[in-house]
Amino acid sequence: MFRSWMGWGKSCGLTLCFAASTFADDLPAPLAPAADGDREQVIPAAAEALLPPAPVFEIAADGVFAQTYPAAAPPAAPAAKPAAPKPPPQPWKPMFFDNDFSYKKQPNPPHFLGEELKDMPVSNFLDVDALEQLRISYGGEIRFRYIDETNRLRPGGPGHSDYQQWRWRQYVDIKQSDWLRAYVEMIDASTFNNDLPLVGIDKNRWDLQNYLLDLKITEIADKPVWFRVGRQELLYGNQRLISPLDWANTRRNFEGLKLFTKNDAWDYDAWLVNPVNTASPQNQPLARYDNTPDFRNRDVLFGGSYFTYKAIKDNTFDLFMLWNHSSLAQVNYPQGDRYTLGTRWLGNQPVAEGSRIWHAEVEGGYQFGNDRSTLTDLASQRAAVQAGYFTGGVGHTWKTAPWEPNLWIFYDWASGDQSTTDGQNNTFFQNYGLVHAYLGLIDNIARQNIQDVNYKFTVKPHQKITMQAAQHWFMLANQNDVLYNVAGAKVGTPNNGSDVGQELDFTCTFAMTTNWSLEGGYFWFWYGNYIGKTAPRGTAEQIYLMSTLRY
Repeated sequence: MFRSWMGWGKSCGLTLCFAASTFADDLPAPLAPAADGDREQVIPAAAEALLPPAPVFEIAADGVFAQTYPAAAPPAAPAAKPAAPKPPPQPWKPMFFDNDFSYKKQPNPPHFLGEELKDMPVSNFLDVDALEQLRISYGGEIRFRYIDETNRLRPGGPGHSDYQQWRWRQYVDIKQSDWLRAYVEMIDASTFNNDLPLVGIDKNRWDLQNYLLDLKITEIADKPVWFRVGRQELLYGNQRLISPLDWANTRRNFEGLKLFTKNDAWDYDAWLVNPVNTASPQNQPLARYDNTPDFRNRDVLFGGSYFTYKAIKDNTFDLFMLWNHSSLAQVNYPQGDRYTLGTRWLGNQPVAEGSRIWHAEVEGGYQFGNDRSTLTDLASQRAAVQAGYFTGGVGHTWKTAPWEPNLWIFYDWASGDQSTTDGQNNTFFQNYGLVHAYLGLIDNIARQNIQDVNYKFTVKPHQKITMQAAQHWFMLANQNDVLYNVAGAKVGTPNNGSDVGQELDFTCTFAMTTNWSLEGGYFWFWYGNYIGKTAPRGTAEQIYLMSTLRY
């Protein structure tokens, strides 16, 4: 039956794109996200189609028809048209407490579904002078997804399963002038008709995803400095080490304290939190969380400091330090203290009068500390951690070419352990990062003991359609270590070669409106000799169809 889905899936993308190009002209055009300096918005062009869609709106020049004039009267020069207004930023952000509907204050603003429920004066409902500066917003998201997969590297496999997933998020945001803010967001995430066991990212019924209080405590360079307390999602850089994990049916969250400020030239954040729901790998089992209130894991602390410099045009520089402490003796999760010092640079260089753009990204870090989880003797003894990761990529966009093609080539590396008896642990720990967008969409591989050479090729056959093809070649970074699946669980045994396999991914996103998008994808993973020797199974395949509505 799954093979029949393959043929249908391959034709589905073509059918979807044909329908999009045929009927999309009758739909209102969506708006493009402007570069607003927020770290979470700095996403390489190749990864745009993998995150929640923010489709592009382009104002095309109107065609001018020639007119016929008598020979003695040459045609008059056409009147100059006023410059087209720049579209406002797309208001929905990866974390809904960052949503920005301030465009409503501009003259003749565009209309977005649900904007009537944003930034409403409470005095409209309660005639109380003390509430004159109090404003309230409502919004959220409804997402439905169908998945059919076989032979993934996941618990309960190898095997086949097709299932449906539902996710509803609803938030209420209350702001008092410019100094106080309270935000609450609920989530209901369910998975139905699954044939294989559920994993931690599949289900979280009727819970609180975020509840936080922000207080402005001072100003630096005329910009506010905020103190945040409560349950909150975290997202930094391009999400390689810290991500809310939007692809998951649940979303990762934390509970604790945060200090942050955003300036024109730089941003700075510092935080100390505990992980909360089962989207964090150390919070198991799912049965403790799926139908009961989430609670923070007090045995795990996650702290960090993140600085972003953006004063140089078309360039973003990040410096960060992360600290993860765990007192849990848990399989597949490091026990002890891990520190990560890292940096990232993202640059864009327009050429040929802006008709083409060169892109480049470099990110890496050094990890140190101590780890008890690899030792079998006295618990007081600890292995010294010496690990690291590196990502480098170069890309190019042809802005004026048909379909606006974009190509990225990346190399990813994360260290593996040299030896289990040398008193050191060299396996990189991926913290709370996103691998879905970077190490294959089928979600087989963790950013641990891995090398990946990959390309991503993106085209836009219509302003509402984004299509992408990507291919990966995976090898172990060190044969003395093992492969780790997307959740950090060990797969196989050491010294069985390094060829993990290849993956090929195809995706298509159709922006029906600014609020509503349809997506589809088909993925293949051909396993190499390492899997054949240690965890044999047939080729892994996955198809998905997804509808997302934001309001």
